[in-house]
Amino acid sequence: MASVFAQLIVDGKNEGVHAILVPLRNEKHELLPGIRVEDNGYKLGLNGVDNGKIWFNQVSVPKVNLLNKYGTILANGSYYSEIKNPNKRFFTMLGTLVGGRICVARAGLGGAKFALTVAIKHALKRRQFNDSVKVQEDLLMDYPSHQLRLTPLVASAYVYHVTLDHMMALYCDDSQEDKRQVETQVAGLKSIITWYANDTIQECREACGGKGYLLENRIADLKGDVDIFTTFEGDNNVLLQLAAKGVLSDFKAEFNSAGFSSVLKILSSQLSDKLATINPLYTNKVDKDHLYNPKFHVHAFEHRTRRLTYTLAMRIRSYIKKGMPSYQAFLKVQTHLMKLGKAYSVELAYKSFIAHNTHLEDSAYKPLFEKLGTLYALNEIRNDASWYLEQGYLGSNKSKAIRQRVERLCTELRPHLNELVDGFGIPEHCLTAPIAN
Repeated sequence: MASVFAQLIVDGKNEGVHAILVPLRNEKHELLPGIRVEDNGYKLGLNGVDNGKIWFNQVSVPKVNLLNKYGTILANGSYYSEIKNPNKRFFTMLGTLVGGRICVARAGLGGAKFALTVAIKHALKRRQFNDSVKVQEDLLMDYPSHQLRLTPLVASAYVYHVTLDHMMALYCDDSQEDKRQVETQVAGLKSIITWYANDTIQECREACGGKGYLLENRIADLKGDVDIFTTFEGDNNVLLQLAAKGVLSDFKAEFNSAGFSSVLKILSSQLSDKLATINPLYTNKVDKDHLYNPKFHVHAFEHRTRRLTYTLAMRIRSYIKKGMPSYQAFLKVQTHLMKLGKAYSVELAYKSFIAHNTHLEDSAYKPLFEKLGTLYALNEIRNDASWYLEQGYLGSNKSKAIRQRVERLCTELRPHLNELVDGFGIPEHCLTAPIAN
């Protein structure tokens, strides 16, 4: 049988996407009438997963096959749902995809953790280059460039692990009937985490040199298997736009001129004090206490999200006021939507991590986790330094200081890297890459 998501049309009216159980084969495994199945063939990776195409031609199933938790067809043939709003019903019906997106993000993160473990354990043993024949050659992991390549990726792995645990708890909380906010959050997180996973695996492959290219060290297979996660359960570029639309309206506005007026009114009251010109003393503040302070990190991420939200809403309203249909208005601001979706997701991940750290009681680990959070935050700000500089949020001196602090944090975390990758909890029998052993 297949669970088929399809448009349910009752008495000529489209009631939206619903799930229907459709038998595909009989007890002899022969295809039933009206059904054609074709294998998709070999793929870049994950060839143990049987992907294919299914055609349905005038296939009938009994009414009882409709999965009718959220909408049903009554005995008199009419449609009924307790969820009257079609948009809300649509997102409720597709709520199952949220769980899939969490799983895909976790799977991608698992691949990144494995690659990081292989690359770092290799770099903690592999020696090369020195200008003296009498002194032992340096470990790869002692080179600052190598530390800068891999250490921020380890910090991100911890941040994303904690964030996905938090998302799992929210998704599985049955006391929350309306899961649309979780849908928004997971859409963005799935995008940034699966992109992170692919970038991390590639960086780890290169960090292992030719050894990383050998099949026996398993990074090659990881590259093929994890690559698909950027388009599994929704293309990342599309999901970022979904996340951004959720930020704009909390899925409550219809994205027309009237809806945006109310959205802008709320935004204006929230942002009036946030969007003022940043004090020059703040933009150039470079002392350690400030740069390592989570309040600064949160302010930087919130400012970016709010600024992008405000300017995006203003742009869309401007297009709609000129008579442009809302669909075309959104096409015009597509890249802006994606920028907002990513900014929102990074802010969410960091806030989840520092919330987790506040509950850590082990004094031996809390400072280490706080340092990981600081590295994640400063590295993300550094990666988007062009935007912060354009907006006047950072001065050039502060931007330079952040870059230097990122490098220093990588060096400070160098003694802990072996323990940090062991902390991923990969079972020893799974860690079969020769260069990691």
